[in-house]
Amino acid sequence: MIREIGASENQQLPFSSATAFGDLVFVSGQGGLSPETGEVVGQDLESQTVQTMENIRLILSKADLTLQHIVKMNVYLKDRSHYKQFNELYQRYFHAPYPSRTLVYCDLNYDLLVEIDAIAVVSREEADERRDNRL
Repeated sequence: MIREIGASENQQLPFSSATAFGDLVFVSGQGGLSPETGEVVGQDLESQTVQTMENIRLILSKADLTLQHIVKMNVYLKDRSHYKQFNELYQRYFHAPYPSRTLVYCDLNYDLLVEIDAIAVVSREEADERRDNRL
């Protein structure tokens, strides 16, 4: 059964910020939007990428997970010229072995320059430990 993770009181669109099924957590596309105001944070790639990653971190924390639990990411960039800078920013958050990743260029909603969705997984050992702690 699917369960919702981190439901927002301000949720206005018909999708969950994240859902879980078994040991998998699926984070919906996140952009550089302030969770408090819903406004775009900054007009530059760095500001928006940092906010996007913080949004993902916050959602994962509601499932007791971290960025290191991410196994797959899809990255959507508005501008091809941001590729190199995005990779530099990305390396602030991830080190080898990196999560699998797809990166595409597309038009994005609002004034977003980047959007990222992610899949995170709890290792079998960690899942067993969590179950044991609940008993």
